[in-house]
Amino acid sequence: MALQMNIPLPGGIEHANGYVRVTDVRVCKKDDEDAEWFLMVDVAAYKDADSRADKVRLSAPAVDKFKFDYAVSDGASPADAYAKLKTLDLFADATDV
Repeated sequence: MALQMNIPLPGGIEHANGYVRVTDVRVCKKDDEDAEWFLMVDVAAYKDADSRADKVRLSAPAVDKFKFDYAVSDGASPADAYAKLKTLDLFADATDV
């Protein structure tokens, strides 16, 4: 699973129809009794699916790491991470590929 979208790059330009893939999903909590759980999602951006197969990433800090609120009843799978990403404006026009 991946998303296809216009990827913002440093310098204010965009790469059209890039390929974005979740690389890591983890549930975390700070070492504080009152701290809340949160979901961290790491994302890699590629020029296209072939670049992903060749492991050649784009430098795209705007689509690098994301933090979401998390509840025990929430899922923590890659599919759940994609669903959460698609709630962000940045990914509003992304399509599943």
